[in-house]
Formats: sequence, C-alpha cells, structure tokens
Amino acid sequence: MKKYPLFLLLTGLTVWTACDDDNDTPIQPELNKLTNVSCYKNDNPTPLFSADINYTNDGKISNMRFSGDQNLLFIHSDGKFTVTNVNSGSTIEEYTLSGNVITGKTIAKENPYASNEVYTSDKYTYYYNGSNLTRTAWVTRWPKETTAGYEERNYPEYEKYTWENGNVALFAQSQDNKEIRYEYKNGMVAPGNFPFRVAGSFSPTGFESVTPLNLLYGTMNRNLPSSAYTYTVPLENEVNIKYIFAYTTVGDYITVMTVVEENLQNGETNTYKYTFEYNFATK
Repeated sequence: MKKYPLFLLLTGLTVWTACDDDNDTPIQPELNKLTNVSCYKNDNPTPLFSADINYTNDGKISNMRFSGDQNLLFIHSDGKFTVTNVNSGSTIEEYTLSGNVITGKTIAKENPYASNEVYTSDKYTYYYNGSNLTRTAWVTRWPKETTAGYEERNYPEYEKYTWENGNVALFAQSQDNKEIRYEYKNGMVAPGNFPFRVAGSFSPTGFESVTPLNLLYGTMNRNLPSSAYTYTVPLENEVNIKYIFAYTTVGDYITVMTVVEENLQNGETNTYKYTFEYNFATK
C-alpha cells in the first residue's frame, strides 16, 4: 500500500461530509482491511500491544500475531470459527455465526483438578435488535475443588448497549454499578473498515476496542466518538474518568487515533496513541 504523509485532524473538525438528513445512509467506498494495529502509552516507544492481522483469500481473518510470542490461528467452518493458541496448540475460543454476525462465544480452559480435562468456562450469547447489538448473556462455570463436577452462574443481562441516532451512547454491566456514556459529532462519519467499537469495557483503551473482530458484531457506530465518560450509578453528573478522542486521516482511512484519559478522582492523565495500517485489498 502506498505510504502518504499524515495530517492531524483536531477533535470536532469534519472528516467526512455529514448528511443533512439523519435518516440518510452515507455511501462508503470499499476499503482495504486492517492489517496492523499498535497502541503506545504516554509516548513510550515500546507498544502496549501490536497485532499483525492476516486474511484468507476470501477476506476472513486467518491469524493474529502479537508483539511478544502470542500467535492466534483462526479456523473457519460452516457457521463458526475457532481461535487456537499456536504456541500451546489449544483452542481457546469458539465463535458461533449467523451469516457474518457473531451470535455466541465460548472459552475453554483446562481443569486444574482433573488430568487432561478441558471444560467450557465461559459462554456468551449476543442479542440484537435488528442488526444492533443490545445485550450479552453470560454463563460462567468453574470446577469444584473437593468433588467432581462444576459450579455454574448465569447472568442473562450481563451487558447492555443503548443506541441513539445510529451509535452506542451508553454501556452498562449488571455486575458493576458504573456506566460509560459516549458522545458523538454527526460530521465525523466512521469508515466501514475502522475497528473501534464500544466493547464490553469501562476503559476504551485495550485491544478489545480495536480488534477487527468488532466488525462481526452487527452494525458498527455510524459516527466516531468525540468523548466518553464513566460515572457511578446514579450519580451521572459526577464524572470519574473522561476520555477525549482525536483522529488522523489519510484519504478515507483513519491512520491514527489518540485517546486522552483524564482520571478526575486521582488527577492522573494518560495518552494512548493507536496506529492503523490497511494493506489487504478487498476483492
């Protein structure tokens, strides 16, 4: 892919032309797929994480290789795909699909109290309203220490996503009394290949927020977030942590995202810089 000089877009500037009618769907060109994402904290030259993403000829993820020694292999079959840790040879996750949308995920672990026994420790089921992800159910299991068998706990409304104007405006989790609210500007339309998603986290700075797997959870946000903040329910006006987003673009591609994290409780401020490369051309 040809390299271009970068230019910084300040938060609030229009990146793509906004539609006058909110019901109009912006037409996006077919863009290359994400092939690398890296994250740097506070100008440290060593990334918090860096992932190279490879694809099959038909555009499905074939593997993710992370900085360090983690290498994940994706094996696709009808209606599902599995994720295997190449180093250990063990399958760690299995995803269920409906078309190209993830509807379930299971995580496997070894039972430390039983020789060579692997069990499903976590099962997630994803629920959609149309193509908008709105709820996650979670069943967790763990082995008994003194007797055979497993304990189990069920959380039917573990995660909730509230949509407004084509974007996830609020994320909440049943096991926590916190919420995180996102704010958007209509002029900042998200490109179809940009992987950022309001994931199941109150801190939108980890890999789960920018993994290309996010593109498989139904509709993505229409707009790019400009800010977000967490609070303790029901004290929405008492902000705990605030996040400010800014983007650098080259043509139709977001090549850099910067997230400034301001902790209003302890006064600490951190800056996360994400770089994105797109070198797999969609056929």
